[in-house]
Amino acid sequence: MKTTIRGVILSFAQGEQMVLDKLMGDYSAAVRWAYKRLLEGTEVQKLRIMVQGKFLSNSRQANDAVYEAQATISSQRELLKLNHENAVAKVESIQKKLNKAKNPHKIENLTRKLDKWQRKLAYWQKFLETNTLPPVVFGTKELFHRRCKGLISKEEWKQARSNRYVSRGDSTKGGNLNARLSLKDDQLYLDIVTEAVKTEKSVRFNRMTAPVYLAQKRSKKTGVVNGRNYRQMMMDYLKTGKAYQVEIIRENNRYYVHVTIEEKEAESYSSTKGIIGVDTNPDGLGVAEVDYLGQYRGSYFLRQGEWTYARSNRRLNLMGEMAKEIVSRAKSKGKGLAVEDLKFRDDKSVSVKFNRITHGFVWSKFLQCVERRALREGVPLVKVKPPYTSVIGILKYQSQYGFSNHQAASYIIGRRALGYSEENVPVKFLKFLTTKELESFSKQTNWKQWSIVQKRVTKTINIIKRKEVKSLVSWQHIRKECLAKVTPA
Repeated sequence: MKTTIRGVILSFAQGEQMVLDKLMGDYSAAVRWAYKRLLEGTEVQKLRIMVQGKFLSNSRQANDAVYEAQATISSQRELLKLNHENAVAKVESIQKKLNKAKNPHKIENLTRKLDKWQRKLAYWQKFLETNTLPPVVFGTKELFHRRCKGLISKEEWKQARSNRYVSRGDSTKGGNLNARLSLKDDQLYLDIVTEAVKTEKSVRFNRMTAPVYLAQKRSKKTGVVNGRNYRQMMMDYLKTGKAYQVEIIRENNRYYVHVTIEEKEAESYSSTKGIIGVDTNPDGLGVAEVDYLGQYRGSYFLRQGEWTYARSNRRLNLMGEMAKEIVSRAKSKGKGLAVEDLKFRDDKSVSVKFNRITHGFVWSKFLQCVERRALREGVPLVKVKPPYTSVIGILKYQSQYGFSNHQAASYIIGRRALGYSEENVPVKFLKFLTTKELESFSKQTNWKQWSIVQKRVTKTINIIKRKEVKSLVSWQHIRKECLAKVTPA
């Protein structure tokens, strides 16, 4: 498991800051130039020699620049495929809504939206057909537009495009040859290889050394480090001699150091006592405890309303605290954790209100926090497929156990993690189906069966409430009225 520890360079000796700025500028220029040459089809080995002669005389630095350019191309190709798939799904989703729409104002809006996404689809399709990549802006697109409008100076634009330096690690060279961390008198120092100096017999490289502070939180009352002691973790890691990557980023005239190490995972225990299912929502977590037989053993809702409106740093901290709490509960009871294996794709045409609610909550970030915490604590973590967890939980188990919609979903997540993936549809719901649907119902897959039931139950709710609803939120309140309807939908 990779862990990145953040720090900052405290001070420079006279002239060293200019030396580091020049190194960062040369490295950034080498990455941009290598990116263009790779797109033109230049061989990697030949390109490394060219970069070494043109920008960085140090062979390792040249290799790092070419490697970063290769990584940029790989990520852009993956992003292109994802954007194309999302655009195809968006067009199909909007087209379905347009076919069902009857309101002239709604038809006009959907037509405009469909035209917009068809243009986007054609844009991505063009690159796939020609096997090319969309233009890449080094220095961020936002600053590029600001520069075009004259809102920032040419010098500011240059600074934004040359503010990084990356040195990959090597375990055979003491961890990292070109950017090495060392400890002296309880102070960490970063030793960086800079410009080359030619002599009569060989070429050697100058080095600069600067003190580094690695972030840690000490209690003002006790002086004890709150949370994880990343400084001590880094000091212990340096003793092993294993490889670590160093990235230096200049921001607001400060030089931040990001050190990436390989953190050892804790040994996982065997969760024979059952599992805890977790349903992730923008306003909190639905949690249900399930024994090893799949039986319900309690549930609760951990509310966290700040997730949807807090600032990014505050939200990230809240997610980490919540992940710590849920993993600690599972570990104290000797149970595993089950979460949804969510695929984060922008492939649905949803309302503005839904976008506003969900945009502030970074689903992937929270699940990443839970996964990392579980690995550190040795808690078994199981990811299950998310379809119809809420539907099955609400229709089949909510009235039996009296829990909320989110707790119902978390119960199904826990059962799926234990292998109980097939949930039989109760007989009482078969009366909602038409005769034609009943004939082929047993031949359908389990998820298809629940999909049919959901549609028919939702239609019955619409009839009773005399307004259109698209979810089963109100099912618990009018359950008896719906079940009392004898006539199939």
